[in-house]
Amino acid sequence: MNVVHNTTQKRWITRCLVTVLLCLLAVSVASAQDEVAPEATPEPLPIAPQVVEIDALDGLDLTADFYLVDPARPTVILIHEMYTDRTSWDPLLLPLLANAYNILVPDVRGWGDTRGAINWYSAVEDVSVWFTWLRETAGVNPEAIHTVGSSMGSSLAINGCANDEFCRSSVAISPGWRYYGISVQDTIATKQTLVIYAERDRWPALGVPDMVEAAPETLTVITYPGNAHGMDLFEDEQETVVVQILEWLNTH
Repeated sequence: MNVVHNTTQKRWITRCLVTVLLCLLAVSVASAQDEVAPEATPEPLPIAPQVVEIDALDGLDLTADFYLVDPARPTVILIHEMYTDRTSWDPLLLPLLANAYNILVPDVRGWGDTRGAINWYSAVEDVSVWFTWLRETAGVNPEAIHTVGSSMGSSLAINGCANDEFCRSSVAISPGWRYYGISVQDTIATKQTLVIYAERDRWPALGVPDMVEAAPETLTVITYPGNAHGMDLFEDEQETVVVQILEWLNTH
């Protein structure tokens, strides 16, 4: 009986020790997690945006955020890619504002607060409507406006800038020779354009050589390794992409 009693007692003690060790381990893990640095919170913007609503040529309500630093300073129109909205450009806002650029960030028709049906030909016209609003209502420097677009937005940026007499330049991230019927064939050589894309991203890889051939004197091309597309490339190479865009704008 003593042997059985001692064995049972030992098992009970062992289970208690294991329970205590598991508790201590849980506390240790929790403490370690508490010590992990929290994710960095985005730095607040120096100015709040004005939400702007204007009529498109066909009467659709167009919506954008407008950041006014100084009317005399250059202005950048940021045109988002498909399946996103104007908030996708948040990582670029602070660098542009810190460099004293006014910023207009519209929701392309069919997306975000602009809503409506997707119509890419009308979306190109919408860029012209925003140019007019910037000059006639916002009162910015009329000859210092640039466009920046990502993926499908790059087609709108290139064509929108080409259609405006005084647009200074465009920046195209992951552009295509033709996206959803919107070609850059007749517009790519019109204005100075910076192209940024990943060398294994299918559509830019196919289209950019044609752009270079069509616009050897107005096109500047920067390539990155990999196959990231649009804002994915922007995220993967954020620091250098931001620097390249700022350097381009500052020299044009």
